[in-house]
Amino acid sequence: MTTLTVARSSAPLHLPQPEQPPQRPPNRQALQITGRNYVSHSQLNLMRMCPKRFSLQYLEKAPKDFIPVSLLYGGSVHASLEAFYRAHLEGLTLSYDEMMPIYHAAWKRTVQDAGAQVPVKYGAREDEPAVHALAERTIAAFLASSLASPKGTVLGVEEELRIVLHPDLPDLLAKVDLVTSSDTALYITDFKTSRSRWLPQKAQESSDQLVIYASATADMAAQMGLPVKLAFAVLTKTKTPVVQILPVPTDTSRIAAMTESAVQTWAAIGAGHFYPGPGPLACSTCPFKSRCPAFSHSTGKAS
Repeated sequence: MTTLTVARSSAPLHLPQPEQPPQRPPNRQALQITGRNYVSHSQLNLMRMCPKRFSLQYLEKAPKDFIPVSLLYGGSVHASLEAFYRAHLEGLTLSYDEMMPIYHAAWKRTVQDAGAQVPVKYGAREDEPAVHALAERTIAAFLASSLASPKGTVLGVEEELRIVLHPDLPDLLAKVDLVTSSDTALYITDFKTSRSRWLPQKAQESSDQLVIYASATADMAAQMGLPVKLAFAVLTKTKTPVVQILPVPTDTSRIAAMTESAVQTWAAIGAGHFYPGPGPLACSTCPFKSRCPAFSHSTGKAS
């Protein structure tokens, strides 16, 4: 049985708010290990992909070799969309000319936080002006799409859900990008930037976190007399950006398997099993490669 608590963000989520539960032992353990009294879906995924990278990022807090431009771009675009929907909560509409400075400010802030010694890593035929030009086209495409005119009521933006999936697992923290409601459903939308269009199969394969959101908000939706509808909003990084809205089935039967996997992954974190997991997917984008013992023979560095 999934239990939900909601940590309020600055956006007013107009849904019933249960009281915060007392601190559970797994939360205290998480605080000792990572400095946070929860675990996130992305943390668990990173641990499964490469335990050593998880340790370097969340435990050792090691300096990064570089900032992946995909992360920098996605976060900056996301910041502009968040500002758009926060304004919508206040009955306002941001224009293109108002959204672009928010994008640039988020970019600058992330680069400054990383430090002047940490470069941005661009892909082939990419540079900063080209990426900013892509952002301009992407935000224009967003404003021309149905996403810029959400039907119904915007209830929350970047809402934090703390979900108790299992007694042995710390609260699972998830940030829901957008929560809206209409007369027919409670909608949960997660925004992604992607090099290319997503197929429905890709959306289904990426939907574990959304399925958890559905389970977490089921009681709230029931109180409102509404079903939960899930969707990805994908903004492609193509020459002519495309905005996709891809519905995801609300299949809560998958919760048990996802919970078992999360408990096993957390047990490995608690046991300190932080071995390298080298592979093309993990290593090609890893910003800690110079500190990984799997590559110490060529870099001369190891953590």
